[in-house]
Amino acid sequence: MDLKNYIKSIQDFPSQGITFRDISPIFLNPQVFEYVTDEMIKHINRSNPDFLAAIDSRGFLLGSSIAVKAQIPLILLRKKGKLPPPTEKESYSLEYGIDYLEVSSELNISSKKVSIVDDVLATGGTVSAAIKLIEKLDAKIDSLNFLVFLKNIQKSHQISNYEINYLVDY
Repeated sequence: MDLKNYIKSIQDFPSQGITFRDISPIFLNPQVFEYVTDEMIKHINRSNPDFLAAIDSRGFLLGSSIAVKAQIPLILLRKKGKLPPPTEKESYSLEYGIDYLEVSSELNISSKKVSIVDDVLATGGTVSAAIKLIEKLDAKIDSLNFLVFLKNIQKSHQISNYEINYLVDY
């Protein structure tokens, strides 16, 4: 299946020179969404992780579907201020400033294998923060899994030591 038929490209959004890859059409077609879920599970199940960690917010859509179908517990990595304390937090850079991801510091995932799931890998800043959060809880990153990989954007050096899986690239 050619997933590019279900990903809309929007020029000059959110700003001039950016092409936004809108994955919303995938969720409008249950068969395509199921295909994406199944294909991502194939990558993730190769190493039999103990947990999935999905990144707020579109990563939640993919992560939830994968977690239920593969029967893997799901950790939600939330944007700042969405979880009650105590939390661990990690900053990441945006084109217009800094934001944060948080996770409950009460999670008991020490020595566990965790696969991270998100929709798009662009610079790797958000997933780098996710990696740091999971590692703060003494867990091991198993793999990084994305629907879309933007190959013409320079990636953070912090992700180069991890297995990266994706279904489609631009």
